[in-house]
Amino acid sequence: MQQLEILHKRNLFIYYSLLLSIAAYFIILLIGIIEYRYYYPHFAVLSIIFLGLLFYLKISPRIIQVALLTFWNFNIIFLVIQSNLLIPYYWFVFFILLSTVYQSIFINIFISLLSFIEISLLYKYFYEPMSITAPQLTKMYASYLLLVCLIGILQTLYIKKLWKRVETANLERERELTSTEAYLQLFFEQAGDAIAVFDLDDKIITVNPAFESLYGWSKEECIGNSLPLVPAKNVDAAQDRLQRLMRGERFNLFETEDMKKDGTIFDAQISLDPIYNRHNEMIALSVISRDISYIKENERLKMQSEKLKLAGEIAAGVAHEIRNPMTVISGFVQMINADSNSPYKRYTEIIQSEIDRIDIIISEFLVLSRPQLGSFKELNMHDIVNEMVTFFKIECQNRNIELSKRAKDVYAVINGNENQIKQVFINIMKNAIEAIDRNGKISISLYTESGYVFIHLKDTGIGIPQQMLERIFEPFYTTKSKGTGLGMMITNKIIQDHGGKITIQSQENIGTEILIKIPILN
Repeated sequence: MQQLEILHKRNLFIYYSLLLSIAAYFIILLIGIIEYRYYYPHFAVLSIIFLGLLFYLKISPRIIQVALLTFWNFNIIFLVIQSNLLIPYYWFVFFILLSTVYQSIFINIFISLLSFIEISLLYKYFYEPMSITAPQLTKMYASYLLLVCLIGILQTLYIKKLWKRVETANLERERELTSTEAYLQLFFEQAGDAIAVFDLDDKIITVNPAFESLYGWSKEECIGNSLPLVPAKNVDAAQDRLQRLMRGERFNLFETEDMKKDGTIFDAQISLDPIYNRHNEMIALSVISRDISYIKENERLKMQSEKLKLAGEIAAGVAHEIRNPMTVISGFVQMINADSNSPYKRYTEIIQSEIDRIDIIISEFLVLSRPQLGSFKELNMHDIVNEMVTFFKIECQNRNIELSKRAKDVYAVINGNENQIKQVFINIMKNAIEAIDRNGKISISLYTESGYVFIHLKDTGIGIPQQMLERIFEPFYTTKSKGTGLGMMITNKIIQDHGGKITIQSQENIGTEILIKIPILN
């Protein structure tokens, strides 16, 4: 659009030059320097009207450019044929100089060659020497020089004004661009979200400091390279998004998983957009991403808290109502069991066993609903661990499981509920023993660090599949045929109530590692 606007202004200059030249011709005609010929004045007037009509109708500037040069050329040819003088031949030189306004080498060469051919043909077939007086010749040359000077001055003023306007516009544009680019650069460098710009070959053009911090790649490592930012399992989906981006689609706040330099996979929220130039051509792709792992973790904890709350409400509202009738049933079953001659003794023993199991489940439910803060006291974790090792030692020996304990002689006193802490160890030790069929190992280590007591338990059992490990703290989720799905949930709640944290890592057919940390009592 800017080039067409400049061409339009140059066309106007050529048009006004033609108008001024024809006006000068009529002035010379009125003075009597040259004789009136019928056809040229009419052609000149028609040229001005026709070209003015093209401007009025807003025809394409390129078409007007061709029309202007054509009519200028024909006006000179008709003037030469009509006058039969040498002076009009100089108009070809003026026409060549005038065409330089377009600043086109092609136009200049073409006009120069065409003028040379036309001058040669016109001089050969139409020029006839004729007598002319010195005053007439002087007036003709003076008129020609005056017109050339006027048009030269006009062209100089026009070009000067045009250049001044262009320089002013360029300066303003430079200031604006400098200011805009400075703000954009500050935004790019200081943005909290990771920003990267990719070329159409999926190679990185630039990244901001937040990208380096999030993904672990330095700017020098990124630029010009295609980095593995997507986990292997998501590569196909990423390629599909790239193809859709190349077709002009956009992705706003899309949740996926990305990968850091060290291979760590994290939850990410990304926005993908194509970048276009002023000609609406796609030149690059932008990626804005942020780590939302903490949001996902908060959502998971909130959901888990809601489940715990629901389980607690169920426990508080139902456990008491269940226990009362179960106590009556249990009493009568025990009376029947006391009769050794009862034909139903085998069945009543099964009933009593299931009643005991229901009682265990109810007890676990009540852990979720009972406030335990009032029963906290000082506990030495060395004593707790030693007691648990002694408690499970016989069972491990019966299963040919090697049970070992390693504890540093350090201060490891916490503020906690003894029964609950023991319940935690019972739950995880039972799970470890059940995970080992025969001839396995269980090791327990205790140490302190940064104000926490750490208890690390490792077994060589069958391990836990990844999809199950992600849901291990959910209520009622279990893989055991006789499990309640409450043991690990209660374990996690007890540790959280003590201000601690439990983490589990497991590999199938290799084993499981559990790390518990609880704040040390100052």
